Amino acid sequence: MINRRRAAALAAPKSPLSVQEAAERLERTADTVARLTAVIVEETRLVRAGAYGAADGLRQAKGELSGRYMLDVQSLQASAEAVAAQPRDAVGEVERLHVAFRAALDENLAVLGTARSVAESLLRGVAEEVGARAAPRTYDARGGSYEQRPSAAPITLSRGA
Repeated sequence: MINRRRAAALAAPKSPLSVQEAAERLERTADTVARLTAVIVEETRLVRAGAYGAADGLRQAKGELSGRYMLDVQSLQASAEAVAAQPRDAVGEVERLHVAFRAALDENLAVLGTARSVAESLLRGVAEEVGARAAPRTYDARGGSYEQRPSAAPITLSRGA
């Protein structure tokens, strides 16, 4: 993981890239986007399979590649003239990889959102069940019970166990 001091140094404004540096940065960006897309696709596959621990193991690689990608993109944006001097194929390759990355990211976010929603529903159900068991049993004047929906009880989740 990148420490704060190194991140601040990397994020500091730099002079625009030369044409050769831009060519190298485009190549590195293409590699980074391809690797980041592979990590995102693997994370999506693992979450779909319910292997949440394995998916969490990709967090560090995803963070490092994402940080590198953002720095590369900022550098290329600050060097528009040098990028414009590159062969159209090189720029087109990065654009194509970015489109594939965006599609994989959209799918990943949808899968993660669904997993989060399912987890929240399960936890809410558990809390309501715990609350129902702890609710007092009271009866109305005719001897029937009040049909009130029990409130959810507070619960604690320990990730260390």
